[in-house]
Amino acid sequence: MNIDSLTHILPKEISEEIDRFKKLDKKFTELFDEKTKISQAEELIGEIKKNNIDKVVVGGFGWSSDEITKMVNEYILDSKNKYDEIIPVCSVNLYSKNPELELLNYIDKGAKGVGELHLNYDEEIENNKILINTLKIALEYNLPTIIHGSEPVGHSYPGKGRNLPEKLYSLAKKNPSNKFIFSHFGGGLVFYEHMPEVKEALRNVYYDSAAQPFLYDKKIYKNAISSSNIKKILFASDYPLINIKRCLSQLSDLSEDEKNHILSYNPISVFNL
Repeated sequence: MNIDSLTHILPKEISEEIDRFKKLDKKFTELFDEKTKISQAEELIGEIKKNNIDKVVVGGFGWSSDEITKMVNEYILDSKNKYDEIIPVCSVNLYSKNPELELLNYIDKGAKGVGELHLNYDEEIENNKILINTLKIALEYNLPTIIHGSEPVGHSYPGKGRNLPEKLYSLAKKNPSNKFIFSHFGGGLVFYEHMPEVKEALRNVYYDSAAQPFLYDKKIYKNAISSSNIKKILFASDYPLINIKRCLSQLSDLSEDEKNHILSYNPISVFNL
């Protein structure tokens, strides 16, 4: 079973009213404009069928609007009811009043993880009570929390943010029993697992390859496996930001065993499939 471990869809209402939603949500403004490709569930399913992907993880973003958070989470869960191929992951507005009950409701409806979260470390997010409670819930239900990782060097891009490796490392150290998936290879955090104390602290951290062709050449896969562990790397396209076929082409240097872990064994394990 081949799995794409991170993609995104949005309801049609949002794609038809970009300007209205940009006024509601700072993160939405960072990520989307009239030229940004937005996909609905039907397009995503068509894309994975063309590329021999059997299941696809679908997540939200680090929204700061209750309206968008709820709308997208419910759309993802409704899409799961329509398409068995979808593995739903629900986001949380860390600046809301009481989103914990809604998160528990989403888990009851089948959410397999939390995320994708975009953290703002300028506001000392690790002390955010909603994040603390969210991680407690994720731990209780043995669910992974997907967090965007930012590279400290290289080109800028919409939504790059400041989720730098040192911050992700600190978060994992403070929550050693939680399962995390740090997107974009954790902004490079994966390479520091050559340090024994770092590897130990990140023992429950996984890394996805979301948008890899935009960030790294394909040697990143071999390097990440060498730095960390073959059981901790997940294939992810970040569709519709980039098409799945192009991302899959980057696995050409891997052995069949490596591909099986990245595309199948590892996501089955981390998402409890």
